[in-house]
Amino acid sequence: MLRTLSAVLFAFGLFLTASSVSAQSKSSVQVLAIGSEDAFEQAQALTIALKRAISRADGWALTKGDYSLEVMTAALGCPIPPDAGCQKKISDKVGASRYIWGTLAKSGKKEVVAVLRLWESGEQKKDVQIKYASNLTDPSDDTLMSIASDAFAKLTGEATGVVVVSAGSVNGKVFVDGKEVGTVTDGRTELTLPSGEHKIMVRADGYNDAVGTVSVRAGSSAEVTLNPTPAGSGKPGGGDPSADKGSANSGKIIGYLGVAVGGAMVLGGSYFWIKSYSQTSDSEYEDYRKTQVLKGEDTCKVAGAKSQSPDKDLAARSANIVDICDANKRNKTLAWILTPAGAVIAGVGAYFLMTSDSKPASAKAKPRPPRVTPLVGLGPKGGEVHVNVTF
Repeated sequence: MLRTLSAVLFAFGLFLTASSVSAQSKSSVQVLAIGSEDAFEQAQALTIALKRAISRADGWALTKGDYSLEVMTAALGCPIPPDAGCQKKISDKVGASRYIWGTLAKSGKKEVVAVLRLWESGEQKKDVQIKYASNLTDPSDDTLMSIASDAFAKLTGEATGVVVVSAGSVNGKVFVDGKEVGTVTDGRTELTLPSGEHKIMVRADGYNDAVGTVSVRAGSSAEVTLNPTPAGSGKPGGGDPSADKGSANSGKIIGYLGVAVGGAMVLGGSYFWIKSYSQTSDSEYEDYRKTQVLKGEDTCKVAGAKSQSPDKDLAARSANIVDICDANKRNKTLAWILTPAGAVIAGVGAYFLMTSDSKPASAKAKPRPPRVTPLVGLGPKGGEVHVNVTF
């Protein structure tokens, strides 16, 4: 039980770290509805998918407002595509120092080609061309979402991610997917890696190899914590008698930590319950439900269907409601996880407080020290925490 609680405490501590990182300030970007003369449905779907990809990207926020390239160029007397002067006028009009605009056209019978451009700080920074199947007209389709996410990563120059490797205090070599890529100094190094799953290994003289995996997402950071153990480190029997004094109170320490962490998790669960309730009580959500949803219908399902409406305003409103529904679902899931888990951990902590005694550790059977390897990954959809415990 002590081992299990220790692993949970490690995981929750890393969860809090991941939450604090994701709460850092974000860069904002506006998206103009992509223009098209012959593939309006595909252009609308790509616009919505791109907005969702930005909203879910780590470190980025979508600027509020719905603007269309065609409407803006017509209002400003600009051609399509707009020249540099018109792009500056568009920036002033939409009130955004950074925005993405683009055009889309059919390419043959089964494909479309889109050219997306990033305008930032007074000039066009980068453009990217994407080509994909013309039957991708659902903005919620995983394939289209992946295409939009990759395009945004290329526009912002974030096709790679940063991995922070922590390995105690050892000095040695670090390997990625079997290849030596650098060194670890005082147990720490930073790597820039392509997005995807990678195997990280730290090798140091006098220590067993420490291995872990990490998921790297474009434009985001992740951390992998390894625990190199001394080679042949078994220490049967004996030991420093003074160590027993510190071990005697370990049960109480774990108990206090369990109560504190469990209580914090329950509070966190309550927070997400409140946040979930406030989202469905939002004025925009309520107005949409009253004006677009019939009695007995599910608001989120209706919004998902109407996000593909040829009516641009209705499609944009519906897409916003879909995002609210997605966030509400995540908050409810977190609440369902944190609240009961926190209650269990607090209960286990209370059990340790009531049952721990001052019996010296040397008088008890000494189990093999557990090896805890927590792995953390951060990304557009949140964070991932894996804890490997070896007994």
